[in-house]
Amino acid sequence: MADPHASEAGVVDAAHAADAAHGADVAAAAAHGGEHAATFPPFDSALFSSQLIWFAITFAALYFIVSRFIIPNVSTVQAKRAGTIASDLDAAALKSAKAEEARATMEKAIAKARADARATVDAARADVVAKLTAEQEQAEARLAERIGAAEAKVTAARTAALSEVPGIADGLARDIVAKLVPANA
Repeated sequence: MADPHASEAGVVDAAHAADAAHGADVAAAAAHGGEHAATFPPFDSALFSSQLIWFAITFAALYFIVSRFIIPNVSTVQAKRAGTIASDLDAAALKSAKAEEARATMEKAIAKARADARATVDAARADVVAKLTAEQEQAEARLAERIGAAEAKVTAARTAALSEVPGIADGLARDIVAKLVPANA
């Protein structure tokens, strides 16, 4: 068996060696007037063809993944949402129609209740008016009887008084004559 620490040491030494070589290349490029000094890798013309190939491979892989997996899932979700929204709108329209029907029924019931209440009030008013009219007629009849009885008493008293007037007038005339004419004469 190989010692794991020994292989790690070899890897670390190889990494240090690569860094040192890269540093030497950079130093050498800088020493030669900077012709190839620190060029940005995407703009390095020597790497352009390999970058183009990897771009095409990556684009094709992403296009395949997006077109086969992501877009169908998104389309399915959109179709579900559209169906849910359509069913919710239909349910809302149905409930709105039911609410409008209930409102119309309520308004009819209120109008009927008001008409019934008005009819009840009118009937009660007519009943009260009829009772008051009957009581007023009875009171007027009683008053007419009393007035008739009082007029009869007054007429009887007047007749009695008028029948006594000739006797009183006769007595007064005798008294006046007696006073005017002396008793000896």
